[in-house]
Amino acid sequence: MLIPFNKEVIFVNMRRFLFCLIFLFVFSCSKEEKVVSDIFKNYDGKYVILISKKRFALEVYERNKGVVACFKVGYGSNPDMGPKLYEGDNRTPSGLYEVNEILSMDADKFSSSYQKLKSMNEHFFSKAQGYTKFGKSDEDLGDNAYGPRYFGINYPNEEDKKRYDKALNLGQIPIVNGKVASIGYGIAIHGNNDEASIGHLCSSGCIRMYNSDVVKLDKYISLGTPVIILQDN
Repeated sequence: MLIPFNKEVIFVNMRRFLFCLIFLFVFSCSKEEKVVSDIFKNYDGKYVILISKKRFALEVYERNKGVVACFKVGYGSNPDMGPKLYEGDNRTPSGLYEVNEILSMDADKFSSSYQKLKSMNEHFFSKAQGYTKFGKSDEDLGDNAYGPRYFGINYPNEEDKKRYDKALNLGQIPIVNGKVASIGYGIAIHGNNDEASIGHLCSSGCIRMYNSDVVKLDKYISLGTPVIILQDN
């Protein structure tokens, strides 16, 4: 049986649908703004970084101005998109962190900032070790995996350690090579050598950015800059 075509009913339903989308967007934005506002109350710097896992976005908030820059990111390849729990789980942390290391390929060639990142970028990540290009399981990830900037964050923090200890007591941490997997370390926001991966679940836990974008981010970053990673998926 054919259902009569009713333009008015369709219009009303579309309007309700759009209203719901707008409400959810505004609610999400206001929630994020409140989180950032609370951070600024206890931080006297100019910028706060917010990363939304749900939106694959990194936003820069400036005090009293709101969002002044927004970039697309990729992060941990674990499909559950949950907060990092242990080394090797391919998850990205969730919580409040701060930048504790800044490495740059544009720093003085004799500086530790340049030398350390140069050395890191010389490391070759092979498919035999489980490192491949996004969507190309037969192609090595290769060298220059960190790109022109590396902004380390202080994972694991106290909340991460509490989460790990709880999981350890519940027997949820796997045994790897005869030992209980550690909590992990070395999480950062950095560039990449695989642009197709940005906007996807793609890394071992770090937040990846386009190389041009991570260079732009540099001017907003200093040691101690707060980094909020929202578990909003």
